[in-house]
Amino acid sequence: MSSQRINIIDDQFFDHKSQLMYVSYSKYGKDWKSLKHLHPFTEIFFVLNGKGKLTIENESFPIKKNDLIVVFPNVYHHENSQDDEPLEYVVLGVNDLLFQIDHPLDYLYQNFDKDNQDIVYYFSQLLFESKNKDIGYDTVCQKLLELVILKIIRKINIQLQSKQKTSSIRREIQMICHYIDQNFANDITLESLAHSMKMNKYYMAHEFKKYMNVSPIQYLIDRRIEECQSLLKTSSLSIAEISEAVGFSSQSYFSQIFKKTIGMTPLQYRQNSTHEDSPLHIEEKFIIEKVK
Repeated sequence: MSSQRINIIDDQFFDHKSQLMYVSYSKYGKDWKSLKHLHPFTEIFFVLNGKGKLTIENESFPIKKNDLIVVFPNVYHHENSQDDEPLEYVVLGVNDLLFQIDHPLDYLYQNFDKDNQDIVYYFSQLLFESKNKDIGYDTVCQKLLELVILKIIRKINIQLQSKQKTSSIRREIQMICHYIDQNFANDITLESLAHSMKMNKYYMAHEFKKYMNVSPIQYLIDRRIEECQSLLKTSSLSIAEISEAVGFSSQSYFSQIFKKTIGMTPLQYRQNSTHEDSPLHIEEKFIIEKVK
């Protein structure tokens, strides 16, 4: 009989402070409209099934099954799905995770069509643990995150970075988006928005459109429509009440804008959402809380 013993030496290579904040699962349906957004932390996307397009800043590229994308902090992004092959993916929200890069891109991309058994297992277990919340689930999820990070390091041949570089995101654009996100139900005009931001309205509108590819008012409308979709599916409020709750001046205008954006009337949308076989958007988010 022969035996071999391999000693494990701690080389301090993987000394990190990354903390898993949440695990979310999404499956797209025809009812969903993704909006440009950003986070002050890193997000790791892994596509389980389907095809679509991911837009990061002003760059768009196709994504498909087994694609992994790391979106850096304070970077605008949004995703869109193909109707015939809806996107299904998991997202990890991670604090204090940065990578050393030698290119100007605001993200990392890697396909795992080959050698994907372990990475698929990690993400499936992250979903299972975060959803069921058994004893010690937070520790298991944190360790699974570390395995995901190590897989990325090995596959892309990249190293962790200790400090975040200065972000190129324009501060005033972030402030405008945040203000609209928090106050979309109020009566907001271009003039009142510029006044709140202490900016010239023409300069503000020009810079916002240049950076976000939509006007501030269109961003406001999109944000209201997004909230309407949620209320139509989850509340018993009347369409008139929903229209007023999200800040539209009249029900007729709301119905007109909703149909133009979503492709059906608010009533049709609500009726479709009651059918179990309706291809609607599914999203679940599981916050990782430290168990004391």
